[in-house]
Parts: sequence; C-alpha cells; structure tokens
Amino acid sequence: MNGSDRNDLLALCRKDLQARKEGYLAELRSLDEAAAGETKSSAGDKYETGREMIAQSRSLIQRNLGEMLSQLESLERMASVPSMAREDGSPVDSPDRIGFGTLVETGSGWVLVGISLGDVDFQGLSIRTASLASPLGAALRGRRLGDRIPWREGHLEIVRMIR
Repeated sequence: MNGSDRNDLLALCRKDLQARKEGYLAELRSLDEAAAGETKSSAGDKYETGREMIAQSRSLIQRNLGEMLSQLESLERMASVPSMAREDGSPVDSPDRIGFGTLVETGSGWVLVGISLGDVDFQGLSIRTASLASPLGAALRGRRLGDRIPWREGHLEIVRMIR
C-alpha cells in the first residue's frame, strides 16, 4: 500500500457514506409519505400509536443521519489535511507519529485512524476504521513506527504508516 492507495481508500469510504446518506434520506421520505397517509379513524388510539411509531422512527433515522454526516465531514477533513495533523487540522508534535487520517499497518492488519465505519474491504484486504475516540484509535494515537502497544490479550506492533 502507498499514499495513492490511502486516497483510494478514502474515496471508497466517501462512496459508502454517500450511499448511507441517500438511504437515510429515502427512509425519511418514506416516513413522510406514511405520515401523510395516516388518517384519523374512529380508532383514535390506533392513529396516535401509528403517528408515535413514525415519530420515533424519524428521530432514530435523523440521529443516524447526523452521525453519518459528522463522519462524512471528518472524512473530508482527513482528505484535505495532512494525516500527521490532529482532527481539528492543527499539527501534531512530530510528523512520525500516528494521527488523524493515518493508515497504519499493524501485525494484526490495517487500520485507518480517524473515522469509524467498521471494516472496509479494499484491494482484497479488510481495513478496520477507528475514530480517535475509540479504544483502538486512542491506543494508536501518537505512536511511532516499531512501537508495540498492549492490546487485548497481546500486543499490536506498528509495522508501517501511510499518510
């Protein structure tokens, strides 16, 4: 893997997030249609229950959409600032440390530090994504090439970093 692979991985993540965004927006449109189709009947409790279920579904989808938009914003910052920067774009103390946007190869596989999308299939590899607030992201933050980090029942060794 190299720097252009990192850019291709970011583009793949962006595509995934955009697809999720479209899915959430479609779900919201569907709920709007369902709410518009609800008619008050003699069974008022049924009407109120249906409206409440739609409202709860809408609230959940809007929360998920907000989280996804935040991830998309983080991804855009990741693509536009050097990966040796902090999430807010300010530089880290040393360019040889893992920071926001660094693609890291460990003895256990690859990790993209900065967003949390789960595992992403890329070029036949499963790339784990981890926000800096996650346990894995926090463990990797500020580490250097060759560092061994206590992780679960063993250790993670930093084999390679791509910015």
